[in-house]
Amino acid sequence: MHRSRHPRCPPVGLSLVELLVALAVLAILAAVALPVFQSFGIRGSRAEAQADLMVCAQGMERAVGVGFGYAGLVDSDEDGAGDADTGPVSANICTANGLDYTISVQSAGTTSFTLRAVPATAGNRVDGDGVLELDSDGTRRWDRNDDGDFDDDGEGRWSE
Repeated sequence: MHRSRHPRCPPVGLSLVELLVALAVLAILAAVALPVFQSFGIRGSRAEAQADLMVCAQGMERAVGVGFGYAGLVDSDEDGAGDADTGPVSANICTANGLDYTISVQSAGTTSFTLRAVPATAGNRVDGDGVLELDSDGTRRWDRNDDGDFDDDGEGRWSE
């Protein structure tokens, strides 16, 4: 004997169409939210690199107080004493906290230096994730569009 459902009992479960609509809504939300979350991550990494550059600039100033210039402050052989003009920052200058940027001394001379922060994941860069620089005069540069130079409008400062 065939039993029919009582007219007052609601159907149980979701139909296939309802499930597909719910999945479509979730996919649209994910497509909108993912770039927003990525931009927050990029901004956070960049802010951390900026803070590392400032700490390393202070380290350069402390180290120059002992010597007679900025040249030769990079400890390339890790013996605790500076022996190179350029290269990754060494413990005698500063310790960078960020992992997303590599901090280095781009140039150093008797009276000036330039520190550079390069994103560690070169193949995955997006707009706003370019090279940062800080020099001994306090000039801050950001290759915002990651085209390899600091000549474009707005790249002479770190802020957006």
